[in-house]
Amino acid sequence: MLIKIAAVLLLFISYNAHSAFMQFNFTGFVSSVENNANSEFDEASLLGQTISGSFNLDLSKEVRGRLETGWYWWGQKETGLPVLTSQLSLGSNTYNLANQGIYNAFEDDYFPEEFIEMYNGPDYDGGPIGDGESFGDFARISETTSAGETILTYNLSIYFFDLINDFLVFSEETELFDKQPDFSQPFSWIDLDFTNDNQKGSGTLRVRESFYPATGGFERNIDSTLGFTLASVNAVRVSSPSTWVVMIIFFGLLLIKQKMFR
Repeated sequence: MLIKIAAVLLLFISYNAHSAFMQFNFTGFVSSVENNANSEFDEASLLGQTISGSFNLDLSKEVRGRLETGWYWWGQKETGLPVLTSQLSLGSNTYNLANQGIYNAFEDDYFPEEFIEMYNGPDYDGGPIGDGESFGDFARISETTSAGETILTYNLSIYFFDLINDFLVFSEETELFDKQPDFSQPFSWIDLDFTNDNQKGSGTLRVRESFYPATGGFERNIDSTLGFTLASVNAVRVSSPSTWVVMIIFFGLLLIKQKMFR
């Protein structure tokens, strides 16, 4: 089994090295902390702290989905090879979601649990323009010992929209059923004013650790959710999924806006 999984990982590395990707780099600041079981995140020290991260979308793989209405399209990969990798940096800690746990050996299938959306105006949220996108990624890491099995999961998601600037382009073909919009569009999105909803973005990182003793039962060691407000999202096309790029100009803008907001 280990050899099979290693072969799959080597296939990902070899294939990704020659693929085209969109990298969605984002910045923001921590706006909420919720600890339901123990404390993965410390509320007192983290509120207001800056975060950065990225979602990498593999453009060479098909994203499955369908048109919901004239302005909304979603795509979810329930089986097949994953299309997303993601990461989030908070101080000295970096959380990487790199397709861990996507292969189910028992089912001999892939379950990446990924989600992407693209929104198109003019009716989105009642505004004249309603462009926006959202991404969700998931990772599962398990470790089995004689005492039992420990399962650690990460859920990272962001969403953002703009009721002022039409920063995405939708073709007439997008209106066709099962015709996805163009996710390869470069853009730079910035929330210019946190006091209104003309531009708005947020995200969450949920960390859960569960232990299943060999003798039976269930224990929840960690269940913590970090909420953050987005300040910017920058979409660029890259030849391979590099580590996220810290955008100094956006952090400078973020710090200025935080001072103004306070």
